[in-house]
Amino acid sequence: MKLKDQIKLIATDMDGTLVNDAKEVPASFDQWVLDHPQVQMVIASGRPYYTNEKLFGKIAEHLIFIGDNGGVIYQNGKFLYEQALTADEALFCLKLFEDNPSASPILCGASQAICYDPKGDEELSRQLDTYYIKRRYVKQLEAEVASDKIIKFTVYFKNQGAEEAYRKLPPMPENLTAVLAGADWIDIVNKQVSKGAALRQIERLKGLKREETLAFGDYLNDYTMLQEAGHSYAMVNGHPDLKAIADHIAPSNNDEGVMQVLKAIFDQD
Repeated sequence: MKLKDQIKLIATDMDGTLVNDAKEVPASFDQWVLDHPQVQMVIASGRPYYTNEKLFGKIAEHLIFIGDNGGVIYQNGKFLYEQALTADEALFCLKLFEDNPSASPILCGASQAICYDPKGDEELSRQLDTYYIKRRYVKQLEAEVASDKIIKFTVYFKNQGAEEAYRKLPPMPENLTAVLAGADWIDIVNKQVSKGAALRQIERLKGLKREETLAFGDYLNDYTMLQEAGHSYAMVNGHPDLKAIADHIAPSNNDEGVMQVLKAIFDQD
C-alpha cells in the first residue's frame, strides 16, 4: 500500500515547523486541507487553541487543535480533552522563577492567558500578541492560580535564554514535567500532558492505528508526538535530539518543508 493511501491523520507543530520564521502559514495549506478530506489535519502546538483557531479562520472547522503542548484537544467549539494544573502546582511553578529577572511567567488558562503587563517591553509585547491573543494583565499572579483552569505554565526568556534556564531547573515533582519548548520558552505541565499523549488520545477517538498517522516537528516539545506517530519528520532546522529519533528529515520551515513533504507523498504518482 502506498503511503498516501495509508495515512489518515497528520499532526504538525506550528512554530519552526508549519509556519516560517515570520509566523506565516504556507499559502497552499488551506487548499491542501480542503483537497484531502480523507486526511484529518491536526495542529499540535504550544500555542493555546484559541490563537490557532483564529489564525486559520474558515479552515479551522476542518482541523483538530492540540493546544498548550497537549493540555487541550479542541475541535469545532468543543473540548475533546483537557488536563489542568492544580493551584498548588501553579504556585510551585511561579516560585521556580521568582528570582530570575529574565523570566516572564504566564499562566495559560483554558479561556485566556494571565500575565504581567509588559510595560514597554516591545519584544515581550510582540510575543504575547503572537501567541496569546486572549489575555489579561494582573499585578499578582499568585492570586490568580484558581481563577481559571490553568492548562499550562510557561515562561518566556529574553535573548534565547530558555535552554540555560532549563538546565538549571531542580528536579520536578513526580506529577509535573518541564519541557524546552523553544529557544525562548520553557513549559511546565501535568506529567500526563504531552503532544504524544494528545495524539494517542485522538487516534483512539478516531479509531486509528499508529501506522496511519504522520507527524512533523522541530523542537523537544514535539519529541513524544514524533515517537507516537507511525511516520515522523523532523525539520532540518530542528533540534538535534529530535532529528535523531525522526524517521525522516523535512526541508526547512522557511522553505515550506511541511508542504513539500505533503505534496511529495499525496500529490505525485
